[in-house]
Amino acid sequence: MDEDERILGECSPAEIVAYLREIGDEERAVRLERQAARPRGQGLGAYFGQDQYLYKGLVVGFIPGGGSDRGAILDANAIDPETDLKGRRLKVTLDQFFVQAYPGNGTHRILCEFAGQNQIADDTEELKFTLMVEAADGQPTGVVGKPIFMGLTIGDDGLNFRGQTVNVGNDTDDLILDALNGEAFKSGLTLATTLQPALKPFVGLATSVVKATIKRSRNKPVFKFDVGLDFNARNLSARLRRGSYVVVQCNDEEWDWSRFEFAAETRRVIRKSDGRSLALNYFVIGIDDFAGEPAKPATRTRSRQRSSITA
Repeated sequence: MDEDERILGECSPAEIVAYLREIGDEERAVRLERQAARPRGQGLGAYFGQDQYLYKGLVVGFIPGGGSDRGAILDANAIDPETDLKGRRLKVTLDQFFVQAYPGNGTHRILCEFAGQNQIADDTEELKFTLMVEAADGQPTGVVGKPIFMGLTIGDDGLNFRGQTVNVGNDTDDLILDALNGEAFKSGLTLATTLQPALKPFVGLATSVVKATIKRSRNKPVFKFDVGLDFNARNLSARLRRGSYVVVQCNDEEWDWSRFEFAAETRRVIRKSDGRSLALNYFVIGIDDFAGEPAKPATRTRSRQRSSITA
């Protein structure tokens, strides 16, 4: 992997401090610099409670659809799959992106990239969709129900959903703004029931925008996730159902979803004990039926390499 593509939490303390100083975040730079100077064995981990953007792990929860204003969040590895989704067309939406802490001061600009596969008959299309969002620490972005993939066809092996975020520290970046203000990036990626030759150039453009953004010195990847949603109830991967998935950027501590619930009115994950928001960065991704043309029947079964939940 190119060094530019490492998330911030994978960088050395010196690299993290240098980046924070480059984007004008002197307060965090000084705090982390002091912590890094402590004796070995007392590393940066003590301050991660304030700098959640340095976490490298993830957990995935599931919110069933049609619930009440306060709904339970289940472990996505422990739910039953909906096997009737095989061969169906689905819509995938970004229902919430909550920013607890990102590097920099004031309002953060964050580039989000989402990737997957459209499994049409006996072929597969690679998909990517990119958007820019803004939020201050402790606030959600102004994105609710944003379409990502519309009409995504699900194969027998389920869905592999990937994504990453990039902190955009440049005050002005004409390359990013010009590309993301184009019509192609203003709505979700609408898919057909047959292969689309125009899709490859679009995916290539989205990939190029993200790579070019990462190459700029004041921009840095912060979070990456790779989630396999399948139909096998016997393995440890997450299962595919209609509803919403909560993808949380976290550390390696044990996680208990029973301590949290989902507040539908604010689209936030809150603690049951005191009703306060989950103090971590997280996405809420919606999965539902697509009210469009049915998928073409598969002529043969295509399999993809099963992806477990990884950081």
